[in-house]
Amino acid sequence: MSDDPKRSVRDQFESRAAWYTVSQVHRRSDGLDALLRVAAPTLADRALDVATGTGFTALALAPRCDQVIALDLTPGMVREARALRDARGTRNLEFCLGDAEALPFRADTFDLVTCRHAAHHFPHIEQALAEMTRVTRPRGRVVLDDTCAPEPEPLAALMDDWERRRDPSHAASYPPSRLRAMFVALGLDVVDVVATRVHLEFGDWVRRAGVPGSTAAALRKEFLDAAPHAAAAFLIRREGDAIHFSWDEIVILGVKP
Repeated sequence: MSDDPKRSVRDQFESRAAWYTVSQVHRRSDGLDALLRVAAPTLADRALDVATGTGFTALALAPRCDQVIALDLTPGMVREARALRDARGTRNLEFCLGDAEALPFRADTFDLVTCRHAAHHFPHIEQALAEMTRVTRPRGRVVLDDTCAPEPEPLAALMDDWERRRDPSHAASYPPSRLRAMFVALGLDVVDVVATRVHLEFGDWVRRAGVPGSTAAALRKEFLDAAPHAAAAFLIRREGDAIHFSWDEIVILGVKP
């Protein structure tokens, strides 16, 4: 990540926004199903989706909530998300630009705050979670869904190395124990934790991020030559010319006292 990590995030996703609009990983996943299940949105809820990207989580929440506001740092992502909303005719969903680490909302505003597949880009994840908690009403829900690192530090370091070389805006992935501890430190009652996986195909993974050919080739070789314990942890397998793998994913529900 550059010396200005938020500029790195904007630059990366501004140039690649259209790829996320057609990404099946972001459109539908086991993690999104789990998020909707544990968040239990109701038609009385006012919801906020933080770092919404091209809006798939917000679009899934909208039919289940009274109102949804979705925020992202990157103008290109917001443009793509608005186009998807308009194409679907969704009327109770609004998008805005904003920083997850300095949310432009008053305290105790939302019944439900979600964040999916984004926290590993936050330079200061504790600050983002604190902001999400601040804008949540008492007895409201904070739901984080993200890829997570293995608990063994060497595997976590390997995952972060691969992710940063693929996407310079990647900050860090955290093991489940660390993410849960962040919720507890903010005073949230952790009432549900769901472990799942996000399944990826190497070619799509590097194309979506616009990885230069030489970097993609080096990463491909490292995936194919991964040590047995790493190949097992990340479920790396080759099918013809394709390489399939997966990251662990976690969905955490915290309730604000």
